[in-house]
Formats: sequence, structure tokens, C-alpha cells
Amino acid sequence: MYNILVVEDTAVVRKILAKLIGANPFFRCVMCKDLATAREAMKQDVAFLAAVVDLNLPDAPNGEVVNEVLEKGIPTVVLTGNFSETLRGRLLAEGVLDYITKDCRFAYNQVVKVLDRLRKNTQTKVLVVDDSSVSRNIICNLLTKAKFEVESVNDGLEALQKLKENPDIKLVISDHHMPNMDGCELVKALREQPCYQNLVFIGVSSEGDGLMSAKFIKGGANDFLKKPFHHEEFYWRVFSSLDSMEMLETIQLAAKLDSLTGLFNRGYLFEQGEELFAKRDSLECLSVCMFDLDEFKQVNDSLGHRIGDELIVQFAKLLQESFSSDVVGRYGGEEFAVISARPERVMRLSIQQFMKSVRCMLFTEKRLAVTCSIGVCMSPKDGLMAAFESADLQLYRAKNGGRNRIEPFDSEVA
Repeated sequence: MYNILVVEDTAVVRKILAKLIGANPFFRCVMCKDLATAREAMKQDVAFLAAVVDLNLPDAPNGEVVNEVLEKGIPTVVLTGNFSETLRGRLLAEGVLDYITKDCRFAYNQVVKVLDRLRKNTQTKVLVVDDSSVSRNIICNLLTKAKFEVESVNDGLEALQKLKENPDIKLVISDHHMPNMDGCELVKALREQPCYQNLVFIGVSSEGDGLMSAKFIKGGANDFLKKPFHHEEFYWRVFSSLDSMEMLETIQLAAKLDSLTGLFNRGYLFEQGEELFAKRDSLECLSVCMFDLDEFKQVNDSLGHRIGDELIVQFAKLLQESFSSDVVGRYGGEEFAVISARPERVMRLSIQQFMKSVRCMLFTEKRLAVTCSIGVCMSPKDGLMAAFESADLQLYRAKNGGRNRIEPFDSEVA
């Protein structure tokens, strides 16, 4: 939970902000109607992610609240009814993150957007690439104020090494003219590698013509900034590029998931399985398991599809929890699959424990006692599809053997 300090003297505006900011489950609002109340709030043992402040308060009519909040190291968004280009420029130069005017309802949504971006920034690592220590420090300081985790290097070759060491870096901001490898060469080198296709890359340069921006963007950059840039423009270009990439990743993830259960869908299950099978020579064991809910059609026919869907969702959740370190997916209908690289003995125990959990659990609001059948292919000698065919054959044996069985384990015991 992140605390947001709101300093606003108008009750209606406080109410709007409390509703919009409070709708985000990650945020808790600390509402203050004047500077005195804000001072008391900042004295408490509370860490604030950011502050949203009005400039004209009863006890601070000239924006005094801004300096006091900034002195506490709290990223500050000014929300005011007064638009002054001079004042706006001065406040941004002093370190205010954004200056938003209360000219329409969208302004309040913009405040919430900035706050949520700051929350995401706390888990976003950025790499700054620039051989100028002055320029590098300016960019790093701006990013740090916006709650990013920041790394920096001097040139493109160092950047490649840093990215290799830190695969969780999500954004690169790179100058053009650098020794060893320049910014355009860097972005081209990165885009040639599949693992960096979703890496956000923003080029910067003091060269003034449009050819440089075109060169960067044609090379694979997401955006370009000309030095010297305005702080406000810098932030919004960075924020917009990250927002766009996160939206793309959300779409990409949705294409991999089953819409009902949230597990991997069949296509992505095979994709992940092929990656595991490609590395099987270095793995101790590989196994493919098929799971099928027994008598599922009777549940749908007698209790309806809503209860059937609820059963599928709860069964999938139990499966995911039981095989959290494995590749788990919905194969189709009431069938599921697990692909694991864990040792055979460990996987056997997990499968048997899962079967016990199913037998002991009551599912859905109807408190249904259900069973499942499981087919297992351990240490397949051929490819992924052959392993699935073998596991499916064992599942068929389990069904024909009376259901509620694990094959070939139960036959081995018998």
C-alpha cells in the first residue's frame, strides 16, 4: 500500500481526488485541507509515494506548500486552478514532477495516471547510457525523482554488458555520440536479439535536425528527445513509452492465457514445452502429465454451465498452486496439462499429493466432491508431441480403469 498526500482546501476537489485515487487498490489517501495539516501529516512516521498539492491554501496562498513537500523528498504534482506559464516553468525547474490545471475532469484522471505511473516506476529499472557525466547525472537525477531504479554506463558496449547482467532492465535512455559503440548502433544490436524486443529504448542527442530522430526510430527506438529537453517533456515521453509497452505486454499475455482459468492456453503450453524439451539434455528429468475431471459432463447437465465453469476455475487454481514451479495449462474443456523438469521422485509425490487434495476438497458453492484421472509420461525418449500422446494414452487407461486413478502409477502398485 502506497500513501498519497493530498493538500487541497476545496472540499469538493478533495472528495473527487479521494474517490479517484482511492479507487486504486494500491493507494491510501492522506487528506489535508491546509499547510498546517500537511505539516502534521509529514511529521508522522509515514512514507509518501507522492503528494498532490494546491497552490492557493488559506495559510499558504503563494504556493509555500510546494517547497515544504519537496524538502521532504516527496515527488510532487501541482493541481491548481491558476495557469501561469511563468509560475509553471519556475515550479518545474524547482523539481515539481508535473503541473496540472483544474480545467476539466480529465485533469483529475491525469493526476491519478501520474500517481499510478510512479507506483510502477518503483519496480522499473532504467539504464542511462551517456559518455558525458554531466548529461548522465541530469538524466539519472530526473529518473530517481520519478522513483525509478537507475543504472548508468558510458557507452554502448558497456550497456550491452550491463543489460546481460541485469535482464530486468525495462528502459534504456541512450545518447548518440559515444566511444566504442554509439546509440544508433546500440539500439540496432539490441533489436537483433529476441529477448530485447519489448525493451523500451529512447534516444537522445543534441543534434538538431530531424535526421537523427529518424535514424534512431528506424533503428528500433521507441522515441527520441533532443537535448536540451524540458523536464516535463522528458517525463511524459518516458511515461508514455512505458505505458505503451506495458499495454502491448498485456495484450501479448492475454494471447497466451486461457480466458476462463488464467492458465496458459494450449498454444502457449506447447510453446513453453518445446523450450523445455530443447534443453532436456541438461535436465535431470522431464515429465508430461494430463489431468481430466471425472464425470464433468454430468455437472454441466445437472447443475448448469455456471457451476461447471466455477468447478473448472477452482480445479485450475488448485492445479496451479500444486505445480507452481512447473508449466501448467488448460489443454481443452475439462482437460489440463503439466510439463515439469523436476526430478521424477519429486514429481511423483506432487502428483499423488494433488490427487489427495482433490479427493478431500469440496468444489463450488454446491460443495461438490469430485475426482480426476491423471495420465503421466515420465522421461520421454521422443519429442513433446510424442510425450503428450503417451500421457494421453495413460489418461485413457485411467478412465477405462474406473477413473479416479493415476496411470501408470496405480498399475505399478497393483
